[in-house]
Amino acid sequence: MKQLIQSLLRPMGYRLQDMRKFGRDPWRDLQILLQSVPSPVCFDVGAHRGETIMNIIEKFPTAAIHAFEPDPDNFAALQEAVRNFPQARLYPLALGDRQDRAKLQKTSFSMSNSLLPAAATLNSESHKKIGEVEIAVTTLDLFCENEKIETIDLLKTDCQGFDLRVLHGAKQMLSERRVKIIQCESLFASEYEGQGWFYEVLRFLTDLDYVPVSFGEPARNQWHEVLWSDVIFKRREARPA
Repeated sequence: MKQLIQSLLRPMGYRLQDMRKFGRDPWRDLQILLQSVPSPVCFDVGAHRGETIMNIIEKFPTAAIHAFEPDPDNFAALQEAVRNFPQARLYPLALGDRQDRAKLQKTSFSMSNSLLPAAATLNSESHKKIGEVEIAVTTLDLFCENEKIETIDLLKTDCQGFDLRVLHGAKQMLSERRVKIIQCESLFASEYEGQGWFYEVLRFLTDLDYVPVSFGEPARNQWHEVLWSDVIFKRREARPA
């Protein structure tokens, strides 16, 4: 029967896939990777307006969530979106590689807001600057020390080119193997000035004994070139001899 359905779908450009297999659905992959953790501690860095929080709550209903969103407009929308979910703690902060004050570049498409200016070669209406706002920046290591957080089960970053700096600011937690899974937006094309590239993220995390295990559906341009993808890394575990 499956072969018959496949043969009918193929001329239309479709095919059946078993979404239960690892590598087909990032959220299913995260459920598999965290199946031994009944109530995971999740960090949502770059929470925007709560999109990832809703997925976490759906997949991990008893998760403890710490969400960071520095843009005041997005933060207000985030508060409204999660007001019925007390397990989500919200912080009007950015995370980076040092404690600081910085200017957030606000763009016409709020998901493109960044602490970095758009690349000079980028011709994108969604990255058009419409203003800026001063925000507070801290590091994940400092935050965890101050909040007495010992371990993180899922660290998600979606920081528009700033993700590598977020990881640098988490080096102590990472090197001490206190973070289990990382889901990191990874850039394969020039989008922001001074951005962290995928190969830099890969090198940094590989050196700390984290390995990539799953890639989300990549965004592509009209020439089929990969622009970005969410990449899941896991802490390498000891293997039986």
